[in-house]
Amino acid sequence: MKRLVIVALSALMCVNAFALFSETEPNNTRATANTVIYNLRSTPPFADVGVLNLTQNDSDFFKIRLEVGDYLTAITYPINNPPNDPDTVMALFDATGTTAIVFNDDANGLGSAIRWLATASGDYYIAVTGWRPGGTQSSLSYYESATHNEVGPYILTVSVVPEPASMIALGTGLAGLLALRRRRK
Repeated sequence: MKRLVIVALSALMCVNAFALFSETEPNNTRATANTVIYNLRSTPPFADVGVLNLTQNDSDFFKIRLEVGDYLTAITYPINNPPNDPDTVMALFDATGTTAIVFNDDANGLGSAIRWLATASGDYYIAVTGWRPGGTQSSLSYYESATHNEVGPYILTVSVVPEPASMIALGTGLAGLLALRRRRK
């Protein structure tokens, strides 16, 4: 019985977190995006962390695969003179759209943060660039044609958690196995 409980708890707590990633320049457009989490390698929940660098007029694009019901959380945190340098702006785009699904300029003054529930399965793109006055932060051109003076290293964390129904189904199945085991004894 103890062994079954340990296996069940281990399965519930198993997280493919975390993996380190980096960027390869140029990655200033969706076409040149670096892959961050591409969940063909595992099932969520998982998280990846990257220590990246923003240069003048630079943008960083990262490709991610999401399934319906996945919760995406992406957060940037500036390393130089936290929480100010570099001042980032972040957005999430689908594979074809030119308007951000969700975007953020300031997460309480600590970089940028977005959270989104995937309504369709597919490839998505996280775009990070430096803040600049003017322009529309929800527009793809704000990121692909970046003009800013923000420079410095930043941390990007990207995590994906599956929709709650999957976890409930897993928990119910494990509870059923436990009940069956107890009944046999």
